[in-house]
Order: sequence, then C-alpha cells, then structure tokens
Amino acid sequence: MLTFNVKKEWFDKIKSGEKTHEYREVKPYWTKRLMKSLYSYWIDNEAYFIAMCNGMSPYYKPINKKIVFCKGYPKKNDKENRLIAIFKEIKIINGKETDLKINKPVYDIEFQLIEGESCRI
Repeated sequence: MLTFNVKKEWFDKIKSGEKTHEYREVKPYWTKRLMKSLYSYWIDNEAYFIAMCNGMSPYYKPINKKIVFCKGYPKKNDKENRLIAIFKEIKIINGKETDLKINKPVYDIEFQLIEGESCRI
C-alpha cells in the first residue's frame, strides 16, 4: 500500500474532498516507490513506467490499489490522522500548475477517498 505523509493543510483538503490529486516530482525515488506500490508484479522497467505515465503505453492501470494519506507522521494506532483512498490514474504533467509550483515534470496521482474505511497501519 502506497503511503503519503502530507502537511495538515493538504490532509484537510483531501479529507474534505477538495483535493483529489497528489503531486510528486519525477525523480528516481518516487519512480521506484510508485512502480513498487502500484505495479510491483508487472513493471520493473523505469523507462517503460515513465512512458506509460506519459500516455505512450496505457495498457495497464492498477485497479483497487489503496493509498494511505497520513497527517504528518502519526503514531501506529492513530487512525484519525490517516485517510484511505483508491488509486485511479497516474500521469506526468508540468508542475507549474500544481500544488508544487515547479517548472519540472511531476507525477499527477489521481485518487478517490474511501469514506468510512479504517486504516490498519
């Protein structure tokens, strides 16, 4: 399960439904994390993964993969500072128009919050 630690501002926007996309800069760290969490049993080639995110090879989308959003770094049993979502789509876009406000490629991770789902982390 993919986990994102986010600041309170973003956590509250996710919780309210205002934020449905998470953005991370395209770097080897995030490429490997996303590949391992979302496509671990199918993709092991970084170049292919990036091409797929750019829409060049849209043959496979992970369905029903869960994402956990944590407000900061909560203690193990702190369920109220965790939210669970379902992965919908990933693509690469320019970060200028995102929360990151950077002129670099970023992963645009679209998700849908799951209401009432408890987190067992």
